[in-house]
Amino acid sequence: MANSFPILTRFAGFVVLPLMIVGAGSWYDMRRSLPKANIQLNAAGRGPVQIVRDDHGVPFVSATRDEDVYFAMGYVHAQDRMWQLEYQRRMVQGRLSEVMGGKALYQDAWMRTLGIHRSARSAWDGLSEPAKRSLTAYADGINAWLSEKHPLPIEFRLLDVEPEPWTPIDSLGWSKVFALNLAGNLDNEIAKYVARRILSPEQTRSFFSGDDGAPSLASTPAADRARVASLAGLGHLQRRLERELKIGGQYAGSNAWAVSGKLTRDGTAILANDPHLGLLMPSVWYPVVQQGKRLRASGMTLVGLPVVIFGQNRNIAWGGTSLMADVQDLCFERIDDQGSRYLAGGTWEKIETTVEHIPVASDFPSALHKAVNPVRMEVRRTRNGPMISDVNGNIGQPVSLRWTALAEGDRSYETFYQLSYAEDWSSFRATFRDYVAPALNMLYADKSGNIGRLVVGHIPVRQSGDGSLPVPGWDEVYAWKGVIPFDDLPILFNPEQGYIVSANDKSVDDDYAYFISDDWAPPERAARIESLLRAALARSGRISPDDSKSIQADVVSLSARKLLPVLTPMKAKDDRQQQALDLLRAWDGTMDKESVAASIFNGWRRSLGSELFATAVPEDISRAGQTAYLTEVLNGAPIDVLYRALTDPGETWCFRNAQARSRRCETILSSTLDTALDELEKLTDSDPDSWKWGSIHKTTYKHQPFGQVKGLSSIFGRKVASGGGQDTVAVSAYAFDASDGYLGTLGSGFRQIIQLGRGSSSHVYMNSTGQSANVFSRHYADMVAPFERAEYYTLNPSVSTEKLDR
Repeated sequence: MANSFPILTRFAGFVVLPLMIVGAGSWYDMRRSLPKANIQLNAAGRGPVQIVRDDHGVPFVSATRDEDVYFAMGYVHAQDRMWQLEYQRRMVQGRLSEVMGGKALYQDAWMRTLGIHRSARSAWDGLSEPAKRSLTAYADGINAWLSEKHPLPIEFRLLDVEPEPWTPIDSLGWSKVFALNLAGNLDNEIAKYVARRILSPEQTRSFFSGDDGAPSLASTPAADRARVASLAGLGHLQRRLERELKIGGQYAGSNAWAVSGKLTRDGTAILANDPHLGLLMPSVWYPVVQQGKRLRASGMTLVGLPVVIFGQNRNIAWGGTSLMADVQDLCFERIDDQGSRYLAGGTWEKIETTVEHIPVASDFPSALHKAVNPVRMEVRRTRNGPMISDVNGNIGQPVSLRWTALAEGDRSYETFYQLSYAEDWSSFRATFRDYVAPALNMLYADKSGNIGRLVVGHIPVRQSGDGSLPVPGWDEVYAWKGVIPFDDLPILFNPEQGYIVSANDKSVDDDYAYFISDDWAPPERAARIESLLRAALARSGRISPDDSKSIQADVVSLSARKLLPVLTPMKAKDDRQQQALDLLRAWDGTMDKESVAASIFNGWRRSLGSELFATAVPEDISRAGQTAYLTEVLNGAPIDVLYRALTDPGETWCFRNAQARSRRCETILSSTLDTALDELEKLTDSDPDSWKWGSIHKTTYKHQPFGQVKGLSSIFGRKVASGGGQDTVAVSAYAFDASDGYLGTLGSGFRQIIQLGRGSSSHVYMNSTGQSANVFSRHYADMVAPFERAEYYTLNPSVSTEKLDR
């Protein structure tokens, strides 16, 4: 990735490194950009606000008016995360190219085509006045900090960027990106459609669920090729966005569970939560305690928003996981010969077109290079949504995107605002009545010991099909006819078993009246959490917060346990294979960072999947881009797909008979085990004692944008040896690099465990990186190692505010 952004790379060589050599003076100046620990704000028109930080840099904000708390939230986010705010604002607006040059154009084009900022503007008018005032106060707080002319974080100086004033629309735009993070069906539709054109029907069904019936499309070979080419191009774009912007991903989701007071020692309910998103330096999450006139909230805020997203108030606690709902549909469009109209039902409608001009930074050094003219692009929209295929140059079949989060007047922020004031189950549920996106499982606990779960968000009701394949956008048969009524969404309150577990697994019974999804996460993660809760009950008859800490740190893979009996019966061909098989036969599936067997298993699983699936993709020079995309998809197959391929008699990926020698399962198992062992020796050495999982598997926190730049990535980013895997409770979705090994790029962004009681409550947490985004701060990365060790800090609302720095 060193050359992904040449402007930044050259900047590192010509400016940053010399700066570091002569940086003694700069060090003092940069240290001045760090905030004072404790202050009192007295902004014009606002009452006094006290901000007191604990030993980990977490602020405790108190004021006599709630609006002033939200003002202070903007101020402390600016103190600690100003570059993060600036980067996020530019991402939402599609203006990264102004800083990063032409290599970021595709990112800007994608955001502008989706219309994230436009959609955010439409959301403003639907909000209540108190919700609007909270966003306005937050923006005022950020801008108040900027107006005080503090030294800016070093990113601004290195990239010669001046921050612009923050607006409430910037906050609403970032809430849309949060929804985009958890809306993964787009990639599934693309992959399934491309697979159907390249693989056999039996092979396609191995990977993709949902309706097998393709929508009726009058077609010619040329038209079909155009559709596949357009979709494969979009698929490549999606994968790139996942890697570089850390948006979405196959394993984006979360864990959460709630335990009723009847199962705890003192009758208090417990709620545990750890969302899984792309890992960044710093984390997108920011813990805080807020105290105002009515407001008493603590927990995790998203940088860019003033309210606690997941946390507690005086009466209730709440957490969430991705529902994995199918809330996106791809629509093929039929355009007239002039390219100005599209077919909608039986009539031709005018395409809505806007022209965007994207400023692009010139190459470095700018004095030696010509200025780059802004790039002109047309953004086209139909009744179905933005025509996203235009991002790849308007070549091939036009494709639009229906997505619930782009609906006009989305009031989802209203819900997050109101949650801090909910008092019980009834008012908690009522806050979600107008909620749109992202679709979530929301878990609940209260001080009376009650627990519950809501399925929330707009989930489309389709007239035909299940949304697993692109549809003809002109055909009314495939239109949406509304969303699942709020009162019909699944609900669970105080179940008899006394606990609720959500891990992106199937949330509804088979007889549920509406279709939600066919892309649920495999059930093993949820099953492991439930088994550990039951084990705690069996040991002591009660479940404690310490039990939840152990569960959040658990690295046992039930999928590995399931697959091992299929792999290990093979006969070793030499001593090296025998030693590896002996280690695997004695292994219980625990992906601890000290485990050698975990390294062998993950390497074998990866090479086996590649050999079984990717080599089945036929070579075709005329479709090289499509086959390359499909190969990448198949290489990421989860363990349950691999298990079926090796055990289901109906699968045809390999055979257990002598007549099919070239695809014999036994032969492939042996050769791919050798491949995995060769790989381990290259990454470490020939001594198996050096093959520990933590030595080749590292959780990776990348800075934006310096994580892409050789020479800066190690200064601004962090790596830590870690355990876990793609389906363990302590999840680590990794990418393989031939020189660096297994790089965990998606996992828990924070962990928190809340125990609510009538007299007192306990709230422990851990953020994945540190509270500050300033590389000169001691809180920049002080939580990275403790997070890996599953250590917790206390979020304590009683911190003293007596000694304030004036």
